[in-house]
Order: sequence, then C-alpha cells, then structure tokens
Amino acid sequence: MAQSVGQHCDRRTLLMKSQDTGVAELPENGKPRRMTVNDLDQHLVNMKYAVRGAVVAKAAEMQRRLDAGEKLGFEKIIPCNIGNPHAVQQKPITFYRQVAACCAYPALCADGVSVMPEDVKRRAREYLDSTGGNGIGAYTSSTGLKLVREQIAAFIERRDGFPADSEAIELHTGASEGVKRVIQAIVSAETDVVMIPKPQYPLYSAALTMFGGTAQYYECSEDMDWSVTREEMDRSYRECSGNTNFVRAVAVINPGNPTGHVLSLEEVKMFITFARDKNLLILADEVYQTNVYEDGKEFHSFKKVLRTLQKEDNSYNSVQLMSFHSTSKGIIGECGLRGGYTEFVGMSPSVIDLFVKVASTSLSSNTLGQIMCGLMVTPPKEGEPSYDLFREETEGIFEGMKDRAKLLTEGLNSIPGISTRQIQGAMYAFAQVEIPAQALALAASRGMKGDEYWCLELVEKTGIVCVPGTGFGQKDGTSHFRITILPPTPMLVDMLQRLREFQENFMKQ
Repeated sequence: MAQSVGQHCDRRTLLMKSQDTGVAELPENGKPRRMTVNDLDQHLVNMKYAVRGAVVAKAAEMQRRLDAGEKLGFEKIIPCNIGNPHAVQQKPITFYRQVAACCAYPALCADGVSVMPEDVKRRAREYLDSTGGNGIGAYTSSTGLKLVREQIAAFIERRDGFPADSEAIELHTGASEGVKRVIQAIVSAETDVVMIPKPQYPLYSAALTMFGGTAQYYECSEDMDWSVTREEMDRSYRECSGNTNFVRAVAVINPGNPTGHVLSLEEVKMFITFARDKNLLILADEVYQTNVYEDGKEFHSFKKVLRTLQKEDNSYNSVQLMSFHSTSKGIIGECGLRGGYTEFVGMSPSVIDLFVKVASTSLSSNTLGQIMCGLMVTPPKEGEPSYDLFREETEGIFEGMKDRAKLLTEGLNSIPGISTRQIQGAMYAFAQVEIPAQALALAASRGMKGDEYWCLELVEKTGIVCVPGTGFGQKDGTSHFRITILPPTPMLVDMLQRLREFQENFMKQ
C-alpha cells in the first residue's frame, strides 16, 4: 500500500510540474500540494472568457513596459475590448453620483446643508429610510431593497404598458450574476442544453461550461445585418434535440453583443413563438435597451411583446421569460458599482422562492448598486433642481455614442481587408478581417486561431485592445474582432489611424 501511495504521489508530482505552472514545485518538506489545477473542478479549468483573455494579458504587459519608461511604437494603450465607459473617459452623471454620495455620507443630505440640490437630498433620504435606518453598510433583504424593486416594477409598467410585480424582481451584483444564477438553476448535466446566439457574449458559453451544461449555437447571419430566421432556429434545435439531450432555454441578446443588431418587432415575435412551440424558457438579455442609434430602429422588450401576444392568443400563456437589465450599460455606464436585476415572468411563486433561496446564500447584493438601479429607472423630473443638468449630460452622452457608432462603422469599412455591418445599437462593432494564408499558418503553428494572432499582434504593435471573434463564436472560415465605440472621438480617430497602418503592414508581411 505504501508503495502504491508513493507511486501515486510521484505521478501527481509529474502532473503538477507539467500542468500547474507557477506553483508546481514541491515545497521544502517534499509533500505534494493539496490544491492544484488537477484537483479543481475541470468545468472551471475548461471555461473560457475571451473578453478578459490573452489579449488583455498582453495589453497589461505592454502597459507595464510603458510605465517603466520603455519606448514602444505608441504612447498609450487604447482599451477597446470591453463595454466599460468610465475607463475611457466617460464622465459620471452628476445626479447619480450626488445621490450615491449622500447615501454613503448621510451628513450631506442633512437639513441646513446646502452643498447638494434638494431633490438629491430627498431621494437619498428615501433610499436611506428604505434600509430601515441601517444605511448602506448593512445587508438588505436577499432580493434587494423593496423601494428599488417597486421603482423597477413601475418603470417596466411605464415602458411596456403591462403590470409588473415587484415580488418577481430580484436585484443582483450586476446582470451577469443574474444570468449565471439562472443557468446554474436550469442545467445539471451535459445533456442540459441552452440555445445561444453565434456570435454571443462569452458569459453564456462560460457559464454553461462552468455549471456542466451544453451550448447549442444558432447562427446570426452577417449578410442580413446579424438577424436570425425561424428556419435557422429550427435547424439548430433539430441538431441538438433528441436522444438524451434536454433543450431547456433559448438566450437572446437585444440589442446584440457583439453584433450591435437591434431586433425588429417581427424578430422578437419569432423568438417568442419558437419558445412556445418548443416549450423553452426565454433568457432575454436587455442590458443595452437604451443604446439604439440607427434611425427607424427601436427597442422592443420581450415582456411587452409576450404580453401583447398573450392578449391575442392564449397559446402563448405557457411561455416563461427571464429578462435582465444592468446599470453598467445604457447611458449610466456605472460598471464598477455593479447593479442589475432579473424580472421573472410566468413563474410560479414556488420557482421564485427557490431563486430567493439561492440569493440568500449571498445574503444580499451591494446596496449602492441596488440604489443605482433605482436611480436608473427614476431620473429627475422636469421642474426639479437636477433636471436640466441631468438632461444635458445624458443627451450629450447618447449623442456622442450615436456619432461614434457611425464614425467607427465608416472608419472600419474604409480600411482595406476590414468590414463591418452598421452598428444599430449596443456598444460594439463585430468586424470581419482578412488574414493572409501565411499568417493563418503561422497562427496555427502557435496553437492559435487567425483572429487571436491578429489581435495579439495589434495590441503589441499599436496598443489597441480588441477581442478576437473566436471567443464569441463565428462562422467557419471567417475571422472577426469586437471593438467598442466608447473611446472619446479624438481617441477613436487616433485608434482608426493606428488600425489602418497596422492592417496595411500586416497584409504586406
């Protein structure tokens, strides 16, 4: 027995040395470490999240070299890889930050203190009162502050024209947490399948891998501005259904990330009808609902369209929906404060109770993030002290995004070897890039896809940080990259010039 244990330890040591880089060496006492990569849940090991992958690591390395005074071919990194508005100089909206400041330091909203507008002080007091007088440093209920959930329900009613129940709304530390909780709840084996778009936001494939489920892609057609047909949905469903597979849900991102496509009313109806016909839960990622730029396009919430269809045809009454929203996107852009929510539609109280039980294991989401959700859906009203500045700031941010969406679309399409569809909404272009056969072969020899190699070369030569299309899923034989509209116009113009020079040189090499 002792010999077999020793042999086992020797094999383990070899595994540690070959796979667990950085902590592989045995400590001085000669005993193998208890936790290595090989000991961890392999779902975590296999999970990939391209938005913060190898390209971002290379960008961090380049930043360290710049900070150390090294002379590179550029003076600063341009982070175009993620929808993180304040990281690229978008200014916080004054009203939101003033209320947050008063909640964090209540003395600012005391009577007789004139540093804050009266409507700011009133709103802060309301939120502080809703904590039971405990302030933002105490836990809230697991589903979030009742006042905020009521504000969200009222917002949804105004938006859609149909009732919303505050008891069917759960606040999260960002919408991503809500998405992960739902996926964790509906998958327990590789035979549990969720249909997701291709290209998709990597959160979905990562969460499905993490929790042991399976992603089934449906193709968004680049030739049709990234739209999806019922025929494609049926094809994808046939491909994954049957045998032992159980298709549980279909995820839809509207407006699209990374594509920037805004679903038409008919497309939303198509998805809902498909879900009805196949008896699938709908996961509606609607965090970019205020980011619609193209004239003639508008956001249609899944909740509104579903309720409208249910009024016309009771066969839709069985359709269940979970919709997600966030304070990180839109005009507010408060990524670091981590606010988000899920609305449960068509769920029984017992199902909602189970999600409350899961939420209780985290005690509560962060209170400032919850308050930011409430502020997002209840902006200042005309005639209130903060209204004029709020309107000026929010309209300025939106118009800037709209202008840069057009600038980025036109700029990318003017570069030989790069093309993109019109950015209709959200915060990104998903651009196709030509990569010469020689570069593809070189990438393959290094164990990379062509777009991964291209993006790594791009950041090393220019400081521009993009995300390879491989991480989102793309049509076989194509190469893409995701790039954001968020940098301010001078930075975006500089970025496009760097990108043009890089691509011209890349094609020549």
